[in-house]
Amino acid sequence: MSVVFLYTQQQPYSTELVMESLWVKYEVQSFAIGDTDPVISIDVYDKNDIPEVKKYLKSKLSKDDLEHYEIKIFSLWS
Repeated sequence: MSVVFLYTQQQPYSTELVMESLWVKYEVQSFAIGDTDPVISIDVYDKNDIPEVKKYLKSKLSKDDLEHYEIKIFSLWS
């Protein structure tokens, strides 16, 4: 009898990794994760990207992060 174990390695989770993946996917202008205030601020180049960025963050950030941080997404360029 043979037994096969399927092992899938998951990437470690961190808020910073999610934000860096956002940076790559949407080419945002900048982002900041508050040290003293629980705020994540994201400046996008195009204000039309804001709904997609929100959707992405809701799907990628942990439930704890979504409850802890206030997320502010804005565009200074458009």
